[in-house]
Amino acid sequence: MGKRRGKSGKKWGHFKAGGRSKPVECVYCGKLVPRVKAVPVRRGFRIGKQVPGVDRRRVLVSTRKEYACISCAKHRRMI
Repeated sequence: MGKRRGKSGKKWGHFKAGGRSKPVECVYCGKLVPRVKAVPVRRGFRIGKQVPGVDRRRVLVSTRKEYACISCAKHRRMI
């Protein structure tokens, strides 16, 4: 068996060659989880159909990207 050429070592998922991914906080339980293991969650304000006099096409609705740990995502049936 010869030596491997090119980049050495395996890449496991999204991990970089020589380091860890930054931890993020779970939205639901507050646990610190590596970002590559966390499940992204979109949270924001939603306008229902019951609001009279509001044109939904002209309203800017902001959303933010947050993260949930694996156990909370399984509990809430996101995965």
